[in-house]
Amino acid sequence: QVRSAGALTASEVPPAPGAELKRKPGDWHRSTSRRALEFHFARGALAVAGRLPNFQRVYDLPERVIPEEHLQRSVSQRDAVKELLRKAAGALGVSTLHDLADYYRMSARDCAPLVQELVDAGHLAPVDVEGWRDKGLLAATARLPRRIRGASLLSPFDPVVWFRPRAERLFGFHYRIEIYVPAAMRRWGYYVLPFRVGDEIVARVDLKADRQAKCLLVRGAHPEHGIEAAGCRERLGQELRELKDWLGLEDIHVARHNGFSRRLAASI
Repeated sequence: QVRSAGALTASEVPPAPGAELKRKPGDWHRSTSRRALEFHFARGALAVAGRLPNFQRVYDLPERVIPEEHLQRSVSQRDAVKELLRKAAGALGVSTLHDLADYYRMSARDCAPLVQELVDAGHLAPVDVEGWRDKGLLAATARLPRRIRGASLLSPFDPVVWFRPRAERLFGFHYRIEIYVPAAMRRWGYYVLPFRVGDEIVARVDLKADRQAKCLLVRGAHPEHGIEAAGCRERLGQELRELKDWLGLEDIHVARHNGFSRRLAASI
């Protein structure tokens, strides 16, 4: 259908009678057509030409999306995995074997001999990191900045917190997404974003964009243990205002459920 009719989204594929699969709890793909398109994308038979404003992928044939010089290039799986590990090392700076493997969702066991080859070639150097049980690996391209500035709300899918063991090792930050946890059993909230200031994760906030009311809802706000709360609130308030503007909303409402959130609401 893509070949004959052109690029399309999953919703534009007519349903096949009796073909819908029964969904399981936690399933990401909602329809059989979406599953089929993602299957072809994963094996390289389709490519993603773009996304719609609602984030739907637009699928097309690879030859209509990927330049010929790349489409015809042949790379062995071993060389591809090794290059992904090298890229992961550059992105992470200092890491462990499991950090490197998880960056592109690969098996640590399969990656171990290739990581050793990168060490032998000088792309990685073994190092000891205080508090780490596993051997550290320092990328040859890593540079230590004089200081780390700025502040940012982190998506649950941000590489800083995506691999949970690394987030705990680097920041002492225990993080779980609770969208599948029953409401009564949630500790922090439905969709919680960590808040980074400099080289520390200093708070976490449960956010919701109420489009109808044009309001950014802060349903929960919690400082991390041992941080300077006043400075954290000021930076968090500034970041929330920027997020509100970026989302095209008009107001911010903070649920006042603890001392930190009450003072955050007052500062905003």
